[in-house]
Amino acid sequence: MKLLKLVICSLLFITNCAIAQKYSFKNFTIEDGLVSNETSDIFQDKKNRIWVTSTGGVSCFNGKSFTNYSTKNGLASNVAFSIFEDSKGRIWVGTLNNGISIIENGRVRNPQGIDFSTLGSCNDFLEAADGTIYIFFSKAIATFKNEKLELIENLHNNEKINSIESAEWYDSNTIYMASLSSGVLKWTLNPQKIEIFNNETHGINNICYSIYVDKNKDVWVGAYGELNRFSKGNLKKFSFDKEDFDKNRIYHIWEENENEFILSTEGNGFGIFNKNTGKIKFYNEAQGLPSRYIYTSIKDTEGNHWFTSFGKGIIRFRDTAFKIYDEDHGLPSNSVTELVEWKQDWLVGTDNGLVAIKDGNVQNVLIDGRVVNNLSVTSENNLLVATDKNTVEFSEEQKPKIIDEGYFNLAYKDKGKYYLFGTNEIKIMENDTFHKFRTGKAIAINALDDRYILTKISGLYQLHNNKLDTIPGLSPFETSDFHSTDVINKNELLAGSEKELFHIKLQNGIYKIRSFRMNRFSSLHHFRALRVVGNALWLGGRDVICKVDLKLLLEKDSVKIKYFKTAKNFLANDIDFNSFTMTSDSTLLATSVNGILAFNESSYKTNTQAPKLDISEILLFSEPLVDSIYKTKTGIRLPHQKNYLTFTMEAITFTNPENVHYKYRLKGLREGDTWSQPTMDAQVVFSYLPPGNYTFEFTADNGDGIWQENPYTYSFVIDLPFWKTWEFWFSTLILLGGCVFAVSYYRNKALLRRSEAYSHGLIRAQEEERTRVARELHDSVGQKLMLLTKKTKDTGNVEMESLAGNTLEELRSISRGLHPANLEKLGISAALRNMIDEIDANTNIFFTHEIEQIDALLSKEASLHLYRIIQEVLSNMVKHAQAKSAMIRIQTTGNTIETVIRDNGKGFVISEKMKTSGSLGMNTLYERAKILNSKLDIKSQINKGTTVKLTIPISA
Repeated sequence: MKLLKLVICSLLFITNCAIAQKYSFKNFTIEDGLVSNETSDIFQDKKNRIWVTSTGGVSCFNGKSFTNYSTKNGLASNVAFSIFEDSKGRIWVGTLNNGISIIENGRVRNPQGIDFSTLGSCNDFLEAADGTIYIFFSKAIATFKNEKLELIENLHNNEKINSIESAEWYDSNTIYMASLSSGVLKWTLNPQKIEIFNNETHGINNICYSIYVDKNKDVWVGAYGELNRFSKGNLKKFSFDKEDFDKNRIYHIWEENENEFILSTEGNGFGIFNKNTGKIKFYNEAQGLPSRYIYTSIKDTEGNHWFTSFGKGIIRFRDTAFKIYDEDHGLPSNSVTELVEWKQDWLVGTDNGLVAIKDGNVQNVLIDGRVVNNLSVTSENNLLVATDKNTVEFSEEQKPKIIDEGYFNLAYKDKGKYYLFGTNEIKIMENDTFHKFRTGKAIAINALDDRYILTKISGLYQLHNNKLDTIPGLSPFETSDFHSTDVINKNELLAGSEKELFHIKLQNGIYKIRSFRMNRFSSLHHFRALRVVGNALWLGGRDVICKVDLKLLLEKDSVKIKYFKTAKNFLANDIDFNSFTMTSDSTLLATSVNGILAFNESSYKTNTQAPKLDISEILLFSEPLVDSIYKTKTGIRLPHQKNYLTFTMEAITFTNPENVHYKYRLKGLREGDTWSQPTMDAQVVFSYLPPGNYTFEFTADNGDGIWQENPYTYSFVIDLPFWKTWEFWFSTLILLGGCVFAVSYYRNKALLRRSEAYSHGLIRAQEEERTRVARELHDSVGQKLMLLTKKTKDTGNVEMESLAGNTLEELRSISRGLHPANLEKLGISAALRNMIDEIDANTNIFFTHEIEQIDALLSKEASLHLYRIIQEVLSNMVKHAQAKSAMIRIQTTGNTIETVIRDNGKGFVISEKMKTSGSLGMNTLYERAKILNSKLDIKSQINKGTTVKLTIPISA
């Protein structure tokens, strides 16, 4: 065996202590917004949100914030045990002794219809193909169909189904159930039958918590202390560490892949079970799991595992890329000071000794009980160790060599020289000589060309020819707060401060320096360490490690970066300055006062899933916008004064939600087709938007640079003020036009009424004048002509007697024409008959008439107008029609008097007749008809005669 190992074995003890690494777990508790830390069931819905039940109610998580439901929101009980989403997107919640609740569109309702007080807790839900929801209580089974909740009576009274914990479909007619008292129950729905698989019948533990049916139709049962499998009627048990039997109560089974299950246990955390080998690896408090009481697990769409727990809320676990090694797992102390890889071992220096780790095990304790300040590997591949008492050099060929006594925080060897850094001085040793000069505490030393770069928090310095000096262009007064350095090659070096990254190139004694602002690495906060590995620049900060493309940065001044994040406060304290070490198996190590932080990129699961997008809230001014108020058939329409909108964007992602970036635009606004710059602010405000059609669009990344390609869109319209709409102006024009028309119409109507009144008055005056003239002729001239006729008769002058008689008769005819005396004496019906008979007797026209007795139906004035109308028609017939025959019919029809006068004369064109100056008689006919409030219809055709129809309302 080599000399060093002989020495170590002879002086120190071998621990062979296995290292159980602590992994990165993130738990969400009431401090993060969860309603309670005692959680029981969990699932991810169709919108990617995660729902959790607890003793305080139900929580819905979008990656950043929780929305909680309790009895204040209408939940049946705050003690919620189970949760389920049906095919309609409704969330079902099972409670303790208070039945179930349904959450739909943010509102809670509680189906009623059965007495829940005797049924115990509601522990599971299943949905059938027809939409029936099966609800499994501890002591009963119920169904919900067509909004009706009812118990399955023949099972409700069956003691065999007491203490049902979970259920699973086997096929469309068979359900398997896990029972806390009766093992496994096989329930056939049609015909209904229950079979029991328990300790007495099949050797299975009577206390069963969970059940799962895989694609091979194997039934897996999580029981007290063991896992069972029914395969084609055969039972196989998988028992784990007997000492942990009581802890391995398997409450839930989640199929990770076709070969592995994740088992949630009450007492031993969770385990990854290999179905092929039957072996299980448990993750519990020893691996950093916040609680060993785990009840349910799921895997979200991004590959994160989620667990419900007792007292620690919900727990997220992604991968084993990040690990912590500390004193609980074999290290001498949590306060790790230095790390190097030497001879394929990790050498770990702490404030309580130095150990060697190989393949995850502490192999050797090299130094015990002393503070190890610094470790470095020399150019001869020796190990240089600086402790609080001395500096020792180890090699495989020689005994350990004490280089110097005393306290040194940094030891370095190059080209035969030792550089030992104390608190206030540097000691340079070569052969038997040494140099000393005073300086402050150093963090690191790196060889660069023909000199050394010394890194201090206060600045960078160069050590050349045993002299310490500043670096040209890097004055300590202008640059400080340096945390880490590493060489790229023999002429180039990178140095990182809190604010800047410096690229330093030294060639032929000339420095060339470039700087890059640290804020270009946006997620890197509290920079602590860097390491150059090939073309990769590794940067470490609080809760994050970055991998930068170094060539692209230096040659193109462009940043291509990958972020690897731990759970927040995975390390209670930050890693140490300049503490990165890259091992031969590509594990990146860093020291801290909490142990070793180890990162392996090959184990890191990058989130390639783009986030789901939604709008969590829209504010109209400062109040929530209620879509239903403004929803129309054409979409959301807002009044012109409702124009101050605030959108709260939501990117549902769970891996790195704290680093989500948003881009948005408002189409319809000036320059609205241009996307905004990426921002981490989820709220965007659009103030006092002008009227128009708008579409708000936004997209987001998942916190790892993967953007959602399909943006979320929300369209709305802000209406014009009513006085600016075309409808308003059209309506105004219509209204104005209507007003003008109405004014014109009523004015014309008034004129028409006045004209009609004038015409009617004229006709009345005419009739009155005719009556007066007729009376004067009859009473005066007629009497005198009668006396003249008698006197001429007495004279015996026959010729004079005949002239006087004819004159008297003509006077009487004129008088009758002026005023029909028969109308007053005989009535309208008889007067018309007499007039027709007289015309018939004195013309060649053959008249027939049918005249009903209508005297009582017409007033004196109406009778006169009817008489004049018929008189005018017959007069025109005699003068113009050249008719051979004519017919007059007057009859009552309902509430009207209908008069029809028809001849077989030559006819005429009515429109032309109305245009001629001789149409005064025709106009008079229409005027008299209006006075009678009647309808006059004249139809005439050339050579086919004329028909005049007058319809008079009797009420008139």
